[in-house]
Order: sequence, then structure tokens, then C-alpha cells
Amino acid sequence: MAVPGGFEPAREEDSLLEDPVLEQERLRQLVAVSQTLSALEHPEALLEGLPRLAMMLVRATAVVLLEADAAGGLTPLVCEGLPLARCSESFRKMLRGEAVAAGRCALVSLRGAGRRLVLALELVEGGAAWRERDDEEQLAVFGSLVEAALVRVSASAALRQAAARDAATLATIREGILTLAHDGSVRDLNEAAARLLRVVPARLVGRRLRDVAALAPLGEVLGTGRPLSDEVVVLAEGEFLVRSRCYEGGVVATLQELSPAQRQAHKRVGSQARCGFEDLIGEDPVFRACLEDARRAARSDVPILITGESGTGKELVAQAIHRASPQSAFPFVGINVAAFPRELLESELFGYERGAFTGARAGGSIGKFEQADQGTLLLDEIGDMPLEMQAKLLRVLQERMLQRLGGSRTVPITARVMATTHHDLERAVGEGRFRLDLFHRLRVVHLCLPPLRERLSDIPLLVEYHLKRQASRLRRRSLRVAPQVMEVLLRHDWPGNVRELANLLEGAACLLAEGEDVITRVPLAMERALPRGAVSDASGPRGLSPGEPVLPLEEVERRAFEHALSHCAGNVAQAAKALKVAKGTFYSKMRRYGLGTPPDSAALLLSP
Repeated sequence: MAVPGGFEPAREEDSLLEDPVLEQERLRQLVAVSQTLSALEHPEALLEGLPRLAMMLVRATAVVLLEADAAGGLTPLVCEGLPLARCSESFRKMLRGEAVAAGRCALVSLRGAGRRLVLALELVEGGAAWRERDDEEQLAVFGSLVEAALVRVSASAALRQAAARDAATLATIREGILTLAHDGSVRDLNEAAARLLRVVPARLVGRRLRDVAALAPLGEVLGTGRPLSDEVVVLAEGEFLVRSRCYEGGVVATLQELSPAQRQAHKRVGSQARCGFEDLIGEDPVFRACLEDARRAARSDVPILITGESGTGKELVAQAIHRASPQSAFPFVGINVAAFPRELLESELFGYERGAFTGARAGGSIGKFEQADQGTLLLDEIGDMPLEMQAKLLRVLQERMLQRLGGSRTVPITARVMATTHHDLERAVGEGRFRLDLFHRLRVVHLCLPPLRERLSDIPLLVEYHLKRQASRLRRRSLRVAPQVMEVLLRHDWPGNVRELANLLEGAACLLAEGEDVITRVPLAMERALPRGAVSDASGPRGLSPGEPVLPLEEVERRAFEHALSHCAGNVAQAAKALKVAKGTFYSKMRRYGLGTPPDSAALLLSP
């Protein structure tokens, strides 16, 4: 700020008398200006009022608010006081960016919200007790207040724009969207939700859904506190497919009215897939690669074959694929092929017409293919399907058409087909138990899930996930397992894989005494399966000193693979067999832990 000068200073005795009065007046002015700035909410109103507020603090003939560009040029925005033509030549030069001599001209730089603003003032001298530094102090404080106000109104404007953008987005979405607070009261809903529920938004916002008789079932479902995936809710206005997610402030839910075909399918097969990719826990590289392939395959509608041992989560992966696919709004229908006699399997899959066989329904029945509509049909344990049914299934998959049992009309098939099995289908083909052409038709995309014994590093994550679910279900505090129990879990073979682990943890959690939150006993089923002496009590594992430090799980795994490789004299095939893991998994661990030099990908493909 330029330094004004050339004024005769006031006498000392007068200054001493007037200083307290002037100080109080300046303070009062600053408070008034601060209150005015706080009341301004819009950037335009703030900028327009700055020159007028500046004249409340200092005596000035003219105040001009300018904006500086990158090149240093000044553009006038708002003027207050005398017209520029009546201002001094020095002041006009300063506005043009020219250098001026010291005088009663001042510049105050204002930075905030990404803008470079300048306040130019042509000051006049005060009374007898006026001092130049008084104006400087007032303007310095004023500049700080303005910069803070600029940041505040800019943030408020950004919030208003975001709210308006969100409101416009909600209005353009065809699905009904409903947001609830933690107490179940409605915070907002879009036009589609109001239309589906046949309510006036203004009358519903602020009320709890449970208190509205017609919407109470929806309030009960959304009030459970758990995420919903394609839950069917029946209201007086119709049947709706509900999805919800919880967030820090409450719940967001989407509503979609069921079509007649979807209503029929849901009445027959119940709700849709409940598992998503977020429910598939594990960091093992082989497991994560399998899930990445599943995510990419979800975008198309090609057949998918999911193989793996019993309990590895094949159906859960199929549900996750369905939920991530464009067909997620339609039914997910599963059928266990091995659960039906061959005489009934055809009618279950393809349906039947009236009078097709003794005991048939009078009106006939649609099969699983038609129930799935445009959704997903999961053929569980496809390896156990009889050969004669395999030929009929192949024809339906190739032609995308079927005929109901006892009928002549062809029905188009729009459902996506996924199949799971724990059998080695290639071996079954070689033994003549499975058709080669059907095998290739189903295996357009092949996902092979590794057994739990090949991803031991995921056991702590799985334990934490399943215990959290059990704690929520049992309404208990967070649960955990003792270190010695975790060690036994890590040494177990897991023939039942993740399903076995989940069931054991469920049983152990149910047997905990009231007030306990640590599982210290090895589940009885595991004690029977372990060799004598392998189970330790709560004091610690046998063979280890109580004071011996606990190694990180990753270090335990590295030592196990290193010991196996050394024990088998570098023979990877034998070392992998000793650890009961696949050879590919062993090579992956070698690369991860720097154990020797594993062969490249081409050599792996050529190895037996």
C-alpha cells in the first residue's frame, strides 16, 4: 500500500485525549463490517459490497475493486464514491497500473478462492488526531476479513452447485432413489421414487417410513442396517426390487418396479443373488486374478464355467458376476443338477405343458430357463448331469430356443448360462461321462478357484470377515481368535475349504460364554482331524516357548516355501506336492519371496 504523507501531525496532548475514543470507534466499525461480511452468501453480492464496506472503515473519496489478470493488467469491477473523472490524476494512474508518487492512494491485495483482486482507494486525511498507520491497520484487518469471506462464499457456492447437480442427476435417473437418515426418516427422494410410491415428496420428507402405513414394509426392510441386493418388497402400490447401501449419514436405496415376468420368477424362485465381489475375501494372487477375470466376464453374456473343489465359493462367484452384469435387475435362478432324478430334470429345466405326464399341474409350468427371463441361470454341479440330458441342453444352448415337455411351441431363451462343478470335466470327457461339445460350449470363459490350502495367507482375512458377520448376527462385540487357535487354523488341510472355515467359526462363536469375545478353544471337529499332539491349549502351542516372538504370517509362509524347496533339493514339483499346493502357486510364491529363479511363462506352459 502506498504511504500517504504531507500531513501535519496532531499535537501530542490532543492525541492522548482522542486516542481511546478513536480506538473504540475503529473497533466498532470493524465489528460492523465483519458482521456484514458474514451475512453475505453469494460471491456476486460480496464483490459488489466491498468498496462500500471499505468506505465504512476509512475516509476515502473513491474506492474501486479491480481484478488482476496473469499479465498484470487491472480490470475494474465495482466503483464507489466519486466518479473517476473527478478523482486525482495520481489515483487514475494507479488504476491504469502506472507507478505513482507517495500520496493518499492505497492498494490492498485480496487473494481468495483462486481470484486475484485489488482494492484501490483514494484516501482523505482524518481529523486532528489522524495518523497514517491507522488507515493502514484498518485496511490490513479488512483485507484479512475479506479473504476469509471470499473462501467461505466460494465454498458455499460450490456446495450449492453440488447440491443442484445432485438434484438434477437424481431427477434424470429412471430408477426411484430414496435417502434415509439413521432414524429411518426420509431425507430426500427423486421424482421417480415419488411416482412409484405415489406420494407427494414434500409430505414424505422428514417422516419415518415405518410411520406411514402404506410404506411400513419398505421401512422395515431398510431399517435392518444391512445392505440389500435385489430384495423384493411388496407394497400396496406394487412389488419393487430394492437395493440399498449404508453410508455415514444413513441409507441410500434404489427402487425398481418388477415387470410381470420378474414377479412370476420371484414368486417361484425367491430373491436374487445376494453376494457381490466385495464379499469375496482374499489377497492371494491366484485368487485375485480369478476375480479380475470374473469382473471382466460379467460385462458380456457368454457362458461361464466355474470349477473348484467343494466349498471354494463357486456359487458365490456366480452371484457376484450376475450382480455386476447388465442382467442384474433380472432373476438369478440356480438349480442343482445332481439333486433331481433324470426323469424330473428335463421338466425342471425346460418346463412342461398341461397333461405332459401323470401328476403334472393342470396349467403346466415354466422351467428354470424361462424363470430366469433375461437374467442368469446357474447349472450347479453340471458334471453330474446324465448324458441324455447333456444332448438336450447342448441343443438349447446352441439354438437359444426350447420346447416345453409335451408341447410343440418353441420358446426363445434370453437367460445367460453359468455352470459350476467340482469334477475334472476334461477327465470326464476322456472317460466318456461328459460330452466334449457341451464342455466347449460351456467353457467359453473358464474360472478355476484355488482351494483354501493353496491360499493360507488369506485365512486371517477370512476369519476376520466371518467373525464380523457372526458378531453382527449374534449382536455381540467384535470377535477374534486367539493366536494359538489361528496357528491351528493355518496348519489345517481344509478339505471343505472356505465353507468349512465359515461353519467352524460360526459354531465356535455360538459357543462363546456371555462376555467373552476371544475364541481360545480349537473347534472339536478340527481336534478330531488333527494328529495327536498337534492341538495346544490356551497357554500356547506345544514346542514353542511362551516368550518366543510371534512371526508375521508372511514370514511363516516364506519359511515354509523355502524349507520345502530346500528339502526337495530344488524340485518344485515335489516341493509343491509336499505343501499340497499347485505348481503355479509355488512358482508365484518363489517370485514373491525371491526363492531361486522360477521359469518364465513359456516354460511353465511347456512343463508337464
